[in-house]
Amino acid sequence: MAEFIPFRGIRYDTSVGGALADLICPPYDVIDDAARERLYARSPHNFVRIEFPKDGPDDKYARAAKDFGEWIRRRVLRSDDRDSFYLHEHEFEIAGRRLVRRGIFGALRLYPQSEGVVLPHELTFPKAKADRLQLLRATRANTSPVFGMFADDDGLMRSLGEAAREPAGEATIGAERHRLERIDETQAVTRIATALRDKRVYIADGHHRYETALNYLAERGEVGAKAPQRYTLAFLCALDDPGLRIFATHRIVRGAETALESAISRSFETSEIDRGALGDIQPGIVVAHGGRFRALVLRANVDVTALPDAWRMLPVAIAEEFLVKPAQQAGAEITYEHDTERAIAAGTAILLRAVDPPTLQRVADAGERMPQKTTYFYPKVPAGLVVRTLLP
Repeated sequence: MAEFIPFRGIRYDTSVGGALADLICPPYDVIDDAARERLYARSPHNFVRIEFPKDGPDDKYARAAKDFGEWIRRRVLRSDDRDSFYLHEHEFEIAGRRLVRRGIFGALRLYPQSEGVVLPHELTFPKAKADRLQLLRATRANTSPVFGMFADDDGLMRSLGEAAREPAGEATIGAERHRLERIDETQAVTRIATALRDKRVYIADGHHRYETALNYLAERGEVGAKAPQRYTLAFLCALDDPGLRIFATHRIVRGAETALESAISRSFETSEIDRGALGDIQPGIVVAHGGRFRALVLRANVDVTALPDAWRMLPVAIAEEFLVKPAQQAGAEITYEHDTERAIAAGTAILLRAVDPPTLQRVADAGERMPQKTTYFYPKVPAGLVVRTLLP
């Protein structure tokens, strides 16, 4: 099924650019203005200047492309001398536990959803795709990866993690540690590519980046079967990786309180719960407001047949259809927050239970997409560890 191949990665030369921890950045969609300012101040070569450039009087995309080209010319960024895969180990902490997520950077062939090879699970926003397309046109590079998952029945990731290799890059940022290893041995490269040939890839993060790559390919018209535009940078992780963590994306409702309360009364049974019940196994839907927490269960007589069968009973689907939609129609502003404590502090919050990987896989296999902002994969795969150019 999936064609996943090695490529000549472009990476920071830390002897020129400085410590890797000062150079890499999160992907664009989790960087707010304050975080971008901090990243700009961290280093004149921080990758945020390419991944998510500031607005200004000039064309920010052209500026990003100019910086990218200049850094390559000055050898701040350097291309590896042969095609490689890149193993990334990401160590992080959740609730006092140290976890490690392991994945591989490579070039993933682009497939329309109809072919059933690379499967999305979430709807996308047109505005984000337009932004990424302008950056891709200007830089002609995949600046950050599509994060995908696959069923690793053969234990590929475990065996790669057990092999001893010199690090190609290391960085510690707060409680997170990154280790990058370059894999260019013929036997290992062949094994990785072969292991993916009978696998589907499920998009975890980066739906906008993947669809942008497809749109860019369509713009190019007729290109060769192995043209760089037929692939995109991807980071692939095993579905059963112990470090694969998915958080819910909670809904914060501002305004239209009466409409929200009417929606609750009309469609749900409610019960008061203690704050301590919020956690990994919290009720599917909880409405939090003013120190009060109510668990919601959909009434048995509520018609859900208009929702896709594959995900109609997921908490996020029920909340979107029977809580968020009525509130929006009454003029409420809806924002999103994956951190439970911040969501509660924001005012009226619809707290949701997270979707697990098997559920995500089932929905994607059915060819369906869940509502926007359903999942939040943590931690994010950083931008700037490895970059892939679309130039021959």
